[in-house]
Amino acid sequence: MKERLEGIVTPVVTMLQDNGQLDRDGVIRHQNFLIDRGIAGIFVLGTTGEGPALPDFVRKDMIETSRCAVNGRVPLLVGVSSAGLEDSLELARFAANHGADAIVSAPLCYLPGDDAELLEYFRILSREQPLPIFIYNMPAMTKIDMAPELLLKIAELPGVIGYKDSAGNFAAFEKVVSVLKNRKDFSVLMGPDTLLGKAVAAGACGGVNSGSNVAPEFYVNLRKAILAGNSEEAAKWQREIEALQSIYQFRENICCGVAAGLKKALSLLGFCGTAMTRPARAMEDHDEITQFIRHYREICPLAIR
Repeated sequence: MKERLEGIVTPVVTMLQDNGQLDRDGVIRHQNFLIDRGIAGIFVLGTTGEGPALPDFVRKDMIETSRCAVNGRVPLLVGVSSAGLEDSLELARFAANHGADAIVSAPLCYLPGDDAELLEYFRILSREQPLPIFIYNMPAMTKIDMAPELLLKIAELPGVIGYKDSAGNFAAFEKVVSVLKNRKDFSVLMGPDTLLGKAVAAGACGGVNSGSNVAPEFYVNLRKAILAGNSEEAAKWQREIEALQSIYQFRENICCGVAAGLKKALSLLGFCGTAMTRPARAMEDHDEITQFIRHYREICPLAIR
């Protein structure tokens, strides 16, 4: 990647057939839809994409299929988060050999390290595989919340070009963005959908927002409105993003709920089925999701029908 990544990156769902194989046609149509509507990057195998839970053959198929779909139009980011360093390195090298532009990694998720070990993990990633790296802070899944001081040390490593914050601690995020927002070679991106507007106003480059799988226009338009100083327009799209959150609210485990809710919404848009990685349950019919999709089609008439 030659330039700093700015805009909305979609952490895409992994579309599956009922037999567990990748739904390649659905993946390609979905990613074309996103790029056509102004998405700045595609991120595969993240939390929304069920990345660490997928079998290896599906992860690799998703990388290859996404490379074909993206075809160099926007950067392709690949999640390599895992329980062990060697698995992260192996997947990163595969991604490098199959068209990815960068990798995204959270800390190792089963045996947590101290700050020195976390720094060493990213140091080894930067040294032993060829792709640029985005740091991913996702304490809801890893049980590790990297402090701003540690994140800023990691950001100085060779090849580390971005940070995705999914911790939801805005005060901590502001500390990071205040230091890094003027680095022309580094992207600071907000994960939680409802904090996107606040983050862009504080100097973030954009967001990596799950809801953009379904309604990319909401996120692209919100960012544009904030950068243009149009507070009324920004408030309109912020309200739409907050309303979209209703499609996630059917599971106690919010992360599984996000992926399942998005797949259900995308099925109503005609992209895919609702299958999840076993043993996670697919989302059943919910009036709230149906109502949201009806509303989305009304205000974004180019949506898939």
